[in-house]
Parts: sequence; C-alpha cells; structure tokens
Amino acid sequence: MKRIGNLMPLILHSDNLREAFLLASKGKKHKHAVIDFREHLDDRLDGIGVRLADATYDFSRYHRFTIYDPKKRIICAAPFETRVVLHALMNVCEPIFERYQLYDSYACRKGKGLYSALERTRLFCRKYRWFVKLDVRKFFDTISHEVLLSSVCRLFKDKVLLTHFQNIIASYHVADGCGLPMGNLTSQFLANHYMAIADHYAKECVGICDMVRYMDDILLFDDDREMLLAKARRYMAFVNETLRLDFHPIQLNQTGYGIPFCGYVVYAYKLRLNERSKRRFSHKVKLLDEVWRMGHFAEKECVQRTQAIYSFVNKADATAYKKRIHSYIESSNRVLRGGSWNNNATNCRVANRNNNTPSNTNNNNGLRLSL
Repeated sequence: MKRIGNLMPLILHSDNLREAFLLASKGKKHKHAVIDFREHLDDRLDGIGVRLADATYDFSRYHRFTIYDPKKRIICAAPFETRVVLHALMNVCEPIFERYQLYDSYACRKGKGLYSALERTRLFCRKYRWFVKLDVRKFFDTISHEVLLSSVCRLFKDKVLLTHFQNIIASYHVADGCGLPMGNLTSQFLANHYMAIADHYAKECVGICDMVRYMDDILLFDDDREMLLAKARRYMAFVNETLRLDFHPIQLNQTGYGIPFCGYVVYAYKLRLNERSKRRFSHKVKLLDEVWRMGHFAEKECVQRTQAIYSFVNKADATAYKKRIHSYIESSNRVLRGGSWNNNATNCRVANRNNNTPSNTNNNNGLRLSL
C-alpha cells in the first residue's frame, strides 16, 4: 500500500478545525467546557493549529475512571480541547485507515457496525457447518506500541503527523510499551488497524475464505473441521508472534448449535440474547428505574438511556424476555408507550382507548417510547 503524504495542511485548515469542534461538541453543547471553548473559538482553534503545526501538542492529559460493564475497564476521557484535536486528525486520516480494512471487519467503520456483523454471521451459519471463535485476552491493554507505530508509518509520510501518532500512542501504557486508552477517539481506529494486519494474513497467507471480525472478536468458518482448526492455529500463531497478543481458549463448534458473538447467540434464521446479556440488561433497567425514582435523571435523559438499552434487546428474538421487562416497567408505574408520568402506565398507553365524548379531555399527554 502506497504511503500518503501532505496531509498536515488539510488537518490545519480552518474549515477542518471548525468541523472538528462541531463533531466534538455534538450532544455536549450545554457543557461548561464546550461553552467556554465556543466563546473563544477563533483563539482556541488558532492555538491548536500552532501546536499541531510544530508537533508540540500534549495528548497525555486524561481523566481516568473505572466502569464495570460487564467487566472492569479503565476509561480515559480526554479534555474537550484534545477531543477537538483528535477529530481534526481523524477527519483527514480515517479514509487512509479505511483503505487498509478488509470487507469483513465491522467495528468502527461507516456503513458497517455490530448489526451488519450479525447479519453476515447468520449468512455464514447457513453456508458453513463449523466455526471457530477467537477472542483476544485484554486486547487494548496488550497492543504493542512498537508494532502499532511501525504499521502506522507504512500508511503515512508526514513526519509531523507521524510524530502526533507517536505521541498519542505513547500517552498511555499499562505495561512498558503496551496499551491504548479506551475512550479515546483515535484508539478505536488504531486498534482496528492493528487487527487488520492479521486480517490480511488470514486471507492472503492462511487461505481463510470467510471470517467476521468485530474489533478483537473473530469468527472463522469452514465445512472441514480439521482444516478449520489447522487454519485457526496458524492464524493464532501469527497474532501471537507478530502482534504479540494472546487469545482466550479457542471455541470450536457446529454452526447449527448457535454462535456466541457480541452478546448474542447467532443462528441461521434467528438471533437470541445470551444469558449474560439478559442478566446485564435486566440489572440496567432496574437500576435506571431506581435512579429515576430518586430524582437523579430528568425524564428526557431517562427515556434516552432506556431506549439505548432496548435498541440492543429489540434486535433479538426474545419475546418472553421483552414481556418480562415490559411487565416490570408497567408495574413500576412508568410509561411504556406514551402518556404521562403521573398516572397508571397501562391507562397511559397510546393503544389504550376509552369510550368518551369528543368534549371529554384529560391531561394524560406526554412522550412515546417504542419497545
């Protein structure tokens, strides 16, 4: 792949910096940091441009916090100004990273995503008899800075731009020379690019015809069990030796029994939630309800968070589970499909009808939340 140069003038262009500000402030326009930045927008963008041009921008100022969703993760939140800088870089560099990706890589790519990966997996369930599932152990924490930077240097020519990537990569580590910060915009593209090296090896050297990868979750397919195992072991050896990553124990099974993948169990003609996902989302709904009752969330924020939960659940063929969640929400006296927050939830549903005269009105109006 030919290296690309002369990208820094595009990154430093005022239109790109303003676009980066708009992207970074999306959904956060009322935050104090965003308001302050906007009030001095031209001066702030000029200052960013100067530090990017002379490669002196500091990327290491993270606010770190821990989440448990479902396992312990350390999230690194960059200051708002740094998020503007990262958007400015990726506005220009994302297409170059995209060129190196293969078709069946689905994470962090426009027009792809989790549900496209699931549909592709269902297709391969119908096509093949056997699958191997691979999952990298502590993926973000074990990415080698040396290997990653070497690969990035094969994409770009600009010395200043490469210095910025070097500083971004070096801004965080778990062990010496290893680790990318979760929560950083560039991390998802760099991590995806890192695994794309293995994608090319799988296709071009191992001869794996069909695979699906969602970041570090990998599925390999074949009709021949022994051949699939041999290919999977060769692929794993490359990832271990070249990318310096370790895998969880290999999972081999027939596609007819279902494929555990990204919180679902995928079959040829249906999609189920796995048991851990059910427990996880039941807990989230109950916790959200408790927090809302305590007054920590406004109605709008509560609805947005609930919709985010249901967007994952709704994709699955899980009628009984949805009914249980439905019943819980109704029993909590919250609205499921419209109405008000001060009345019985069942009566407030849009589907509910009363035999009243046209002049008879009431105050049961409000939002609609589709399940």
